[in-house]
Amino acid sequence: MRVSVIVPTYFRAHDLSELLDSILKQTVKPFEVIVVDDTPNDSVKKVCDKFREIFREFGIDLIYVRNPRERSLTIARNVGVERARGDIVMFFDSDIILMPNYIEEILKVFEEKKDAVGVQGWIVPTWLVSLKKEWIASKNKNILIRYLLHQLMRKFFILSTYSKDECKFVRYPIILTKVINCERLSGCNMAFRRDVFSRFRFDENLKGYAYMEDLLFTYSLFKEFPHGLYMTPYAKCIHKRSSEGKELNEKWEFYLNWCRKYVLTKLFGWRGAVIYYWQCIGIKLLQLKAKLGKILIK
Repeated sequence: MRVSVIVPTYFRAHDLSELLDSILKQTVKPFEVIVVDDTPNDSVKKVCDKFREIFREFGIDLIYVRNPRERSLTIARNVGVERARGDIVMFFDSDIILMPNYIEEILKVFEEKKDAVGVQGWIVPTWLVSLKKEWIASKNKNILIRYLLHQLMRKFFILSTYSKDECKFVRYPIILTKVINCERLSGCNMAFRRDVFSRFRFDENLKGYAYMEDLLFTYSLFKEFPHGLYMTPYAKCIHKRSSEGKELNEKWEFYLNWCRKYVLTKLFGWRGAVIYYWQCIGIKLLQLKAKLGKILIK
C-alpha cells in the first residue's frame, strides 16, 4: 500500500523539521509527503526546500503547497487530500514526532483488519510520566489527590476521562495494551483508506484555528462504519503541543466555544446543545479550581 502523508501547518518551522526527520527514520516510508502551508512568510517553505533533496534520496516526494484559499486547518487538510495519490492517507500535526516503526504498524492494522477505514497510533502520555516523577520526587500525596479530583470533575462535568484499552467519544486510553476499536480518532495522527474521501471531507465551516474538527470528521465516519476505526499501541508518537503559531487559548476562547457548540449540535442535535452548556459549567468550575489552587500555593 502506498502512503501519502499530509501535514497542514501554520508557522512551526522548527517543529516541522523534527517531524520530517522522524519520517525519514521510518522503517516503512511514505512515497510522498505533502506540506500544506498557511504561514504568511517563507519559513516553512525554506524547511521543505532544505529537506527535499534528502527525501528524494529515499524515494520520497516532498511536496510544498501554499494553501490557495483562506487560512484554515480543515481547508488545508482538504487541499492535501486533493493532491494525495496514495492508497492510505495519513495526517500529522507539525508538532508530532513519530517512533521509527509508526507507519509500519499502522499499515499492519489496515492489512490485518479488512474492515478498517481509519487507524491511529497511540500518543505517549508524557504529561503522566512527568506527573509520576513529580509525585515520586516530592512524595507529596496532595499531587495525586489533586489529579484524581481533577479527573473526577472532568468525568462528571466535561464528560471526558482517561481509560485503559478503551477509545470512546469521551474517553482516551492513557494505558493501551492491544489494538482496539475506536469511536473517534485524534487529528494530530490519523490515517484513512483513500476511498473514504469520496464521501467525506473535513467541515470547512470550522476555519482558522479549528477545534474539534477531527472529532466531527471521525465520529461521523464511526456512525457510518461502527467497527471501522482502530487504535494500535505499537505505532507510538509524541505530541509536543507546540505553542508556536498559536495565539493564547484565552484570546481564542469565544471561537473555541463556538466550534465546540457547532460540532456537538451537528453530531447530536438539541442533545449536543445540552452537553455543550453542561460542559461550560464544568470548564468554569475547573478554571475556578485552578485559580484557588494558585492562591493556596501562595
